[in-house]
Amino acid sequence: MKTQQLAVVGMLAAVAYLLMSVVKFPITGVLYGPAAGVAVVAIKDLLFLARNPYGILADFLAAATFVGVTSWVYLRRSGTPPSRLLSAATAGIAARVLLMIPVNFIILRLQFGMSPERVAGLLLPAIVPFNALKGIMNAALAFVIAMPLVRRGIPRAASWHR
Repeated sequence: MKTQQLAVVGMLAAVAYLLMSVVKFPITGVLYGPAAGVAVVAIKDLLFLARNPYGILADFLAAATFVGVTSWVYLRRSGTPPSRLLSAATAGIAARVLLMIPVNFIILRLQFGMSPERVAGLLLPAIVPFNALKGIMNAALAFVIAMPLVRRGIPRAASWHR
């Protein structure tokens, strides 16, 4: 990895750390590929691990799925960058929502002792909408931030996603 790429990944991990409670966005993944995007999520979550290990595990799985799928689809689609990001983010949101259904059965049992029946009762009114809304917010932020960077030709690391 080039020094510039390492510096950008480090800076984006710091930004992700600061924005931890609000958003997770796939900018690093769009610029440098899924591995770099997931690395930023992992670095950020390691910094928060001591505060809430179950929440961090759930956050990592949700964010890494969204970032990894979004950036993987984005890098493999053809078309204009906005249309590629829209279809990629849609796939990332769907993957996040679908993964977090079974993950919540496990995490909520371990963290709060919730029965599977109680978690099932939360799926449609809380868990699915929450994950969909978080994905939509992250995709919107990624669009606002990443598109100007892509238009300016921020260099991509071919070795990260090929």
